[in-house]
Amino acid sequence: MKLLSQASLLGLPLVVNALAYDYIIIGGGTAGLTVANRLSEDRDKQVLVIEAGPNAENLQEVFVPGLIGAGQALTTLNWAYTTVPQTHLNGRVLTINAGKTLGGSTVINSMIFPRAEKAQYDAWGILNNDSSWSWNALLPYFKKSEIFTPSKQIPTSERREESLLLLSIRLNNTRCSAACAYYTDFADRPNFTVLTNATVIRIIWTEQGRESEITASAVEYIDANNETQVVNVSHGGEVIVSAGTIGTPKILELSGVGNSSILQAAGVKPILNLPSVGENFADHVNSWVNAFTNSITNDLLLLHPTFAEQQLNLWFENRTGFYSSVSRSLDIAAPSDIFNKSEFNHILEESEEKLDYFATLLSNGNPLLARGIQAQHRLALDLYRSNKNLPLEMSLRPSFFGNTSFEDRPARTYMLTTGPMASIYEGEFEPGLDKVTDEDIENWLRGVVQSYTHEVGTMAMLPQGLGGVVDTKLRIYGLKNVRVAGM
Repeated sequence: MKLLSQASLLGLPLVVNALAYDYIIIGGGTAGLTVANRLSEDRDKQVLVIEAGPNAENLQEVFVPGLIGAGQALTTLNWAYTTVPQTHLNGRVLTINAGKTLGGSTVINSMIFPRAEKAQYDAWGILNNDSSWSWNALLPYFKKSEIFTPSKQIPTSERREESLLLLSIRLNNTRCSAACAYYTDFADRPNFTVLTNATVIRIIWTEQGRESEITASAVEYIDANNETQVVNVSHGGEVIVSAGTIGTPKILELSGVGNSSILQAAGVKPILNLPSVGENFADHVNSWVNAFTNSITNDLLLLHPTFAEQQLNLWFENRTGFYSSVSRSLDIAAPSDIFNKSEFNHILEESEEKLDYFATLLSNGNPLLARGIQAQHRLALDLYRSNKNLPLEMSLRPSFFGNTSFEDRPARTYMLTTGPMASIYEGEFEPGLDKVTDEDIENWLRGVVQSYTHEVGTMAMLPQGLGGVVDTKLRIYGLKNVRVAGM
């Protein structure tokens, strides 16, 4: 693989631009590099990845696990998108983090790996009438991305969390991003080119009379010298947009694909009216419950410069010390720890009812479902140009809490004061013991919640009549050779 960083300084864009690529992947993040790696296994296909950020694999903020969060603080590695003032959050502006580096958000995330419940994946299959997206079809691919080392003896009565972790996962106490996993070990593939510090402006189209034949013929980008470059798609080739939940609809709208009224207002010529581009935005929000303790916690120890330096040296010497892992490597929690039996059964019943409801709507072709989907957070765009030499930018209007009913979901708090925590717990100080009613908790939440940067949904995989942007092959409706990889 050829890594072309600071390319224009070396004259390398002339080499890149002289070629036509079978696959041009916009965004060298989690999905982009994974897809590029697999596609480049065919040595007869030329694959190009265009990444806006740098290759940061040599930075300790990236590969030292205990420095988790440090990567987000590096502005060169984080898009750090900001919203417009949020009406339902007391007018506050929120930051939504997203990796701007080779490896994408796997470089700056919290190193936590979740998997949703079976019903959620089955819902994908039901909503799209395609069983290849169901739990049973996807599970083999989930397992393929994991390494599990079984043991003949598994202790079940003592040190449960530590035993499960050590027996099932081989550890080297080093962070590995998508760049580490899908780029570094494949650097010798001659058909796999990665261009960093290159920001895509737009996709260039060849129109052939009918919307279904709108074809991507080239990609325009700005190189590290702020000069505009163009790279071509080969005959029969494809463009795969993998620029993230916010970046992907941005690039498509800058390319003339999206809601025509929004595009025209921004001075962008509409190529394809696809109103659902940028719709259906969803994200988690988070807040913290803080408490006093009667002992010193590890995070306070690391505030001492000498101690922190010693611990970092230990990591570099033998991969041990406080920096050898994240603050929490494994969580095991049973529903009974949080909900009583009746509450848990109620949640299960609600989930089943909602899934059956969506299935019924789809089977009847009910158009109300499309309006229901579009009532989610709208990632509205205000396009503007901050500098004549830079591409159009956008402001974000996700409307956090805009469709949240606290009346339907009473605010509740749970304080776990059993086991080891009980011996150090001294009492809550935030939100505070004076916050006792649901209204108190609601008002506190509106003033403190932040984006958890788990944003998804802006390029929905659904039937087009129900607000979809891509089909189950991830092809964008109305475009001949453009797909989306990501969320």
